[in-house]
Amino acid sequence: MLKAADTALYTAKDHGKNQYAFYSKVLTTEAEYRFKVEQYLREAIEHNTLSLVYQTQHDLHSGKIVGVEALSRWHHPELGQVSPVQFIAIAERIGMIKQLTEHVLKTACTQLVGWKKLGLANIRVAINISPNHFLDPDFIPLIKRVINDTGITASDLELEVTETVVQTHHQNLSVFRELKKLGVLLAIDDFGTGYSSFASLKHLTVDCLKIDKYFIDDLLIDTKTQLLVSSMIKMAHNLGCKVVAEGIEKPEQANELKKLGCDMAQGYLFCKPASPTEISILLNDEMVQI
Repeated sequence: MLKAADTALYTAKDHGKNQYAFYSKVLTTEAEYRFKVEQYLREAIEHNTLSLVYQTQHDLHSGKIVGVEALSRWHHPELGQVSPVQFIAIAERIGMIKQLTEHVLKTACTQLVGWKKLGLANIRVAINISPNHFLDPDFIPLIKRVINDTGITASDLELEVTETVVQTHHQNLSVFRELKKLGVLLAIDDFGTGYSSFASLKHLTVDCLKIDKYFIDDLLIDTKTQLLVSSMIKMAHNLGCKVVAEGIEKPEQANELKKLGCDMAQGYLFCKPASPTEISILLNDEMVQI
């Protein structure tokens, strides 16, 4: 009974505050699977068996690659390919997000330094950062260690944070200031989907705004969306920020964004997330064309 009650309690908590849940055997099965996944992920992070792929970011006017976004991938022999949305949430829940982030930072920065040593391109690497890190006193020292250990130029590293982090909380603001002192670039990811966008921008110095795919999907068919995207781009430029549009899948979308003055674009139209080797080929081809 205690096990059943605890399982039901876990399910109720998962659904938010002021909830209740009735126990069923399915919940036990789900709990056992969740525990198994957590154990597998813990082992994967501890042994650095997760991999990274990269998606290119292109200058909309020249078409050249100006950056890459590093994306985590986890393939397990038993579980198969696990969604990043799922395993990142699990990593946060089991307290392993710090180790995962450090692995991603070191791997991606080392890769970028390697590309630059080969003379392939003058690009930057963007890495998503969990909101939890902004409450961790070791976050700034971690970024310093990564810069020192990998030899990356600070301005070649862009940290992407979601709008949920971009609050006027004193501690968050101080972390942003410390990152800017290091010379690291800062981007607000999924811009326009949160509730704090404009109020937070008043207090922050960021380098880039990333317009969420949610807006890009309707860009060609909805006048209100076009007005919103146009307003975001103008506002960002007035604040001294560059703009990246995410989720570009059609040439017409890219052309419309170019007309609206968007700086950069990312999406399947240009490149699906690819292995380091595949990105090396793309960068090399671009150098040959030059």
